[in-house]
Amino acid sequence: MTNIDKMLGNQNKKRAWRWLIYFIALLILTLTYLSYFAPDMMVTLTNQVWAFCSW
Repeated sequence: MTNIDKMLGNQNKKRAWRWLIYFIALLILTLTYLSYFAPDMMVTLTNQVWAFCSW
């Protein structure tokens, strides 16, 4: 295996991890926006944010 093959393999791993992180972030955002349809869930989420930020 040449150095170029090793570098390309490393780049593919980085790319796969990046896409996995993007997917998780998108999933979290989607679930948050979908919770707007459940008002009691949004109140709970808001209370948790206030509690975590200690305001």
